[in-house]
Amino acid sequence: MFLFKNYFLFIYLFFLIISCSTIDSTLEYIGVKEEEEKLGGKRLDIIRFGGDLEVDENAKKQSLYLTDKIINYSWNQIGNLSTHVAGNYLINEDPKFNWERRIGDGEGTYNKIYSQPVGNEKALFALDAEGILAAINMDDGKIIWKTNVFPESESLNSNIDGGLALQNNNLIVSTSYGDIINVNTEDGKIRWRINNNKPAQGSPSVYQDYLFQMTIHNELFVYNINTGEEVWRYISSFVSAISNGGTSAAINNKVVIFPSNTGELIALDLKTGSLIWSSNLVVEGSLSGSLELTDIDSGPVIHNDLIFAASLSGVFVAVDTISGAVVWDILIKTSNSPVVNGNAVFILSDDGKIINVLRNSGKIRWILNIAEKVHHQEESKAICKGPLLASDHLWIVCQNEKVFKINAFDGIIINSFDLDSSSHISPIVIKDNLIFYTEDAEVIVYR
Repeated sequence: MFLFKNYFLFIYLFFLIISCSTIDSTLEYIGVKEEEEKLGGKRLDIIRFGGDLEVDENAKKQSLYLTDKIINYSWNQIGNLSTHVAGNYLINEDPKFNWERRIGDGEGTYNKIYSQPVGNEKALFALDAEGILAAINMDDGKIIWKTNVFPESESLNSNIDGGLALQNNNLIVSTSYGDIINVNTEDGKIRWRINNNKPAQGSPSVYQDYLFQMTIHNELFVYNINTGEEVWRYISSFVSAISNGGTSAAINNKVVIFPSNTGELIALDLKTGSLIWSSNLVVEGSLSGSLELTDIDSGPVIHNDLIFAASLSGVFVAVDTISGAVVWDILIKTSNSPVVNGNAVFILSDDGKIINVLRNSGKIRWILNIAEKVHHQEESKAICKGPLLASDHLWIVCQNEKVFKINAFDGIIINSFDLDSSSHISPIVIKDNLIFYTEDAEVIVYR
């Protein structure tokens, strides 16, 4: 009799379950409710990945305005300024080749170049694929000095993650060996060297007397730039799979925006490092092709009341500076930092699309597919790097050695020319010099 009753109970539960919309709702019906972990940040609908990006007709009619052109006397770090906000840099309308200089060893099977050069009116500073740091005369390309920043006991079979930053005559170098080094820009001599046993991820950032460095263990270390003394650190969740290269923290006079490799934008107090807010940019179940990678390699850019950034899971967002709430988003995969200037945002996707959106709404004004003009040499890398805003034009450099000059107002290609080799680093501007750094460790200057 007991077995007979249990048999009918089983049949009843079976039909009850299949008649409900989900198993979860059935479990709730009979008094069993499974607790579900809620992730922070904004949840984004995977179905939206099915559609292509489209120009908004109303946005297309709106006028674009950019800031006045300025002469840029130094390039200090990724994005130039600590906020990563782009200037509209003044250069000649049709710059011509000036000089080129190979500083050392280019990329190989193991060693890659991730570090964007920095510099001022007197000298440009660049790091080759095997740890040679060079100072180059800005006028004629002659080498001023060289020094090896690798530990002598270490093998060369390591990617040079980390990078360079410049503050006055302090040249900061961070490496995959966990070293952070302050080099005198005048003679190349080392002022101080510390090792936190944590390989660097992304380039260092500088703000006043503060030096900020992220690590592959998803930490942010803050040091006194003059002494190397640690000021504070922030430790976030560990992620086993990360991308090489990466970006760097963005800083203004109140807040530090830490682009965590968990896909979280984390806002920290500048003085103490205490948490203000965090916003999750991960799109779960995305079709980006890098499902296991959640790094934020695009941005962050702090522009007035908004922060702009993108995770490798495939979403680009504008986030409120005070609350961390997502104001608008575009589903696009990019490892390129955006140009934010005036009422415009310019985004270069990893598959070679340049998108101009309105800053406040995220509505698309124009789209240019540059990939149609580029022969892809390495599928694992972004097709082009950039953009750089100079004299109302966007400049990008691509895998097939091509450089494109694009009208920022309408997305029309104005001109293109070839370099001696491919570049995977966004160009920079110092004074009237348009500077490229190639995978062969060659600095090429137009003016």
